[in-house]
Amino acid sequence: MSQMTWTYVDDYGTSHQVGLFHGDHSGHLLIYCNTRILVIDFNVLQDKKYSFFINDELFDIHIERKDDIFSYGFEIDRKTDTPRNHRRRKRERTHMIQLFVIILAMIVAISFLVYFVTHYIS
Repeated sequence: MSQMTWTYVDDYGTSHQVGLFHGDHSGHLLIYCNTRILVIDFNVLQDKKYSFFINDELFDIHIERKDDIFSYGFEIDRKTDTPRNHRRRKRERTHMIQLFVIILAMIVAISFLVYFVTHYIS
């Protein structure tokens, strides 16, 4: 039987233990978060993905089978359209605009400095 655990620390500093039990031969699967059971599935013997929320963050657990060996992945789903991902994309867009403005301001300042040095020093 395979067992995996991951720890997710949310924005408020709270740790969440996410775990998985998976029978290699039976395929029986249990996914839990802290003391709450999230998923029970039977006969999982092929690749599969499970999605669930912790607070307002969406997570995916991937089960992949290669030959007779299973591998497990746990990641934040940043692509699906959720309210949190919408806020995240909006914040990233704002940061990109701010970065563009800062770079543009530096280019203008350096251009003025070069213009001033070349015209007033000579």
